[in-house]
Amino acid sequence: MPMTFSVLNLQSPFPNSSGMPWSFHNLIELEVKWNFVKKIIPSSELLQLQKLEKIHVKHCDWAIEVVEALEEAGRNRNSISGHGFDEPSQTTTIVRLSNLTQVKLDNLGSLRNIWKSNQWTTFEFPNLTTLYIYKCDRLRHVFSGSMVGSLLQLQELHITDCDLLVDVIVKDASGVVEEESDGKSNEILVLPHLKSLSLYYLRCFQGFSLGKEDFSFPLLDTLVIKECPTIRTFTKGNLATPKLKEIETRFGSFYAGEDINSFIKIKQKEFSDNWDYD
Repeated sequence: MPMTFSVLNLQSPFPNSSGMPWSFHNLIELEVKWNFVKKIIPSSELLQLQKLEKIHVKHCDWAIEVVEALEEAGRNRNSISGHGFDEPSQTTTIVRLSNLTQVKLDNLGSLRNIWKSNQWTTFEFPNLTTLYIYKCDRLRHVFSGSMVGSLLQLQELHITDCDLLVDVIVKDASGVVEEESDGKSNEILVLPHLKSLSLYYLRCFQGFSLGKEDFSFPLLDTLVIKECPTIRTFTKGNLATPKLKEIETRFGSFYAGEDINSFIKIKQKEFSDNWDYD
C-alpha cells in the first residue's frame, strides 16, 4: 500500500537496523522538516525508494545533501538489476528514481548538494516535473552536466534567494559540460518540456550554464530573472527558445528576441551605466 512519511525533529528519516524495522518500498511522499540530519536520503536507502514521487524538505539547518551518492562499497553492494541501479561500466553506477516528480527545498541553510554525482554515481530523474528551491544559501549548483539528458519531463524550475548559487548546470567529472572548446562542434542539450524558469534574488548567479554547450528549450514560454546583479550571460553556447516572447526583469517585461544572451549583456550594461551615472 502506498504511503506518505513525515519526519519532524528526529535524528534521521530512515532508522538504521538498530532502530525500528521500517520498510520504505511503498513510500510515495517524503516530508522532512525541523530536523538535524545531515543527509536526508542516505545511499543505503536508495534501493527502497523506487516508488518515491515527492520530496519536501524544509527548515533542516544541518542538512548538507538531499540524496547521497553511492561510494564504491555501497555501489557494489546495492547494484541489483531491476531496482533502479544500472552499471554501464566498472566505474559508474546510474541511480534512476523513475517515479520522482516533485522536489521542494525550503530554508536549508547548510545545503551544499541536492544530488551530487561522483565517480561512482550518476543520478537520473526521467519523470521529474517540478523543482522549487528557496533560501538554500550555500548551494552553488543544481544539476551536474551528466544529469541533463535525463530531465525529459522537467516543466518548472524556480530558484529564489540562494546567496551563493553560481549556475544551474555545472561541469562534472564526466566532462559533459566543457569549459574550453576542443575544436569539435558543440553538443546540444535539450530540456524538451521546460515551460517556466524563475530566478529571483541570486546575488552570485552568473548564468544558467557557463559551459560551451548549446541548449534548446522548445517549450519555454516564461522566463523571470530578477535581482541577479552578477549575471554575465544565460548560456555561453547558443540557445534556442522558439516560444519565449518576453523576459520578466526587475525593470519590467521586455521582448526576448532571438538572442537572450545579447539581451542580458545589454541590460547589464544599461544597469551599470545608470549606476555609474548615479
